[in-house]
Amino acid sequence: MKIYVDEQKKYEDTKATAQCFTGVGAVGLIAIVLLDTGVIKLALLDSANKVMISVVMGLVFLIFLIIGIKSFTELKGISKKAEKNGSLEAEIIKYVLDGHRAELEKLSQAAGESSGDMYYKRAELISSVITEKYTDLAEDFLDHIVEEIYSEIYSDIVE
Repeated sequence: MKIYVDEQKKYEDTKATAQCFTGVGAVGLIAIVLLDTGVIKLALLDSANKVMISVVMGLVFLIFLIIGIKSFTELKGISKKAEKNGSLEAEIIKYVLDGHRAELEKLSQAAGESSGDMYYKRAELISSVITEKYTDLAEDFLDHIVEEIYSEIYSDIVE
């Protein structure tokens, strides 16, 4: 079972990654250029060490810059998916709570059944109500919505 990752959180994480890697990469490459041109002088560096530092650190900062730029390019797709999932989630929750809440609330704990068994029966019923209308949902997204609806309906029931 995959764990659902909220697309809005993924967008924010990717944006932060893009900003950090791009910033560090750009500042690092500028520092390497300034070191190579003699604007920044480090007294303890001889020419061999200076070349070694420039090449190795230049590659590291270039990789950082590439990762940052790649992360920025991913943001548009993640944003669209976050918007789509957010509106779909709201639509599904409204559909279930408006049209099936009474049916789901009737499912109460039977005599002799453990709360764990009852949880699975309720979650299965919620899942079947959702998949009746929305057939193409990813499993992790469906599980997330089931949890949201379950907590909305059964949060005040003490088991």
